[in-house]
Amino acid sequence: MYRRTVRSSAYLIAGTVLAMVLGTAAAAPAHAVSDATWDRLAMCESSGRWSINTGNGYYGGLQILPSTWNEAGGRTYAALPHQATRRQQINIAERILRWQGWDAWPQCSRSLGLHAVPITTTYVVQDGDTLASIADLFDVAGGWETLYVINREVIGPDPDIVFSGTWLDIP
Repeated sequence: MYRRTVRSSAYLIAGTVLAMVLGTAAAAPAHAVSDATWDRLAMCESSGRWSINTGNGYYGGLQILPSTWNEAGGRTYAALPHQATRRQQINIAERILRWQGWDAWPQCSRSLGLHAVPITTTYVVQDGDTLASIADLFDVAGGWETLYVINREVIGPDPDIVFSGTWLDIP
């Protein structure tokens, strides 16, 4: 009885720790943009004023349209972007970025040199995969080179080495 209780407790603890680690990993975007980049974008869009409502139809530090805010799930935080915290606006902006790319903020993203394509799906690398085979599978414009540019942070310095289990963003 004692042995079963200890083993069950050990499994419970291990399962809880694993769930916490996986939950944390799943909650974080694969390529989260740095806070400094979001602050630079907000400085361009709204002079860094996260609670701004100028009456121009765009709201908050990142000047998000209400329809885009709603589509990206922003109403879970606040009715309009300027009513949400800076962190909440950034969380929603990460979703918008994945769907629309930096073109969601056309002038400021160009002036800040921010360029990316929208991510349409993710893929977990399997044994035997190469960037070229994955690019062919998803018909990625620009081939393996595009996949490498988008996923350089998770792949590392050598595009010929892609580890099984790595999550890749697919445009």
